[in-house]
Amino acid sequence: MVLLYSLLSTLFRYHTLVARYGRLAPLADVDLRPLSHVQVEVRFGDQTEPLELRLDQTVADLKKQLRAVVQLPPNKIRVYYIDRQLGYALEPQEMKYGARALHSYSIRDGDEILVVPRT
Repeated sequence: MVLLYSLLSTLFRYHTLVARYGRLAPLADVDLRPLSHVQVEVRFGDQTEPLELRLDQTVADLKKQLRAVVQLPPNKIRVYYIDRQLGYALEPQEMKYGARALHSYSIRDGDEILVVPRT
């Protein structure tokens, strides 16, 4: 009985406020869905090319995708991630674990992928 009274009281108060002040518009439109694709710059030597990445793929998949860009087999390249927002304050992070998913690096649009031939 107490629960019913509390619920009715809350509903009555809500409708009273809406009648007096009107319905409040949402203050913000927030999209909390994770990104699925990002646009990055791939740098290899003196050439830079834009590339769209699927964030659900792994580092090994990325290296296979980069084969067409750098003309080297995946086992002959090293891949580094550079966060553009932090600039060059931090050194590039090597993406050396083939089974690691790209989303775990928190890659965003405009970030950079540096490809270096393995020596």
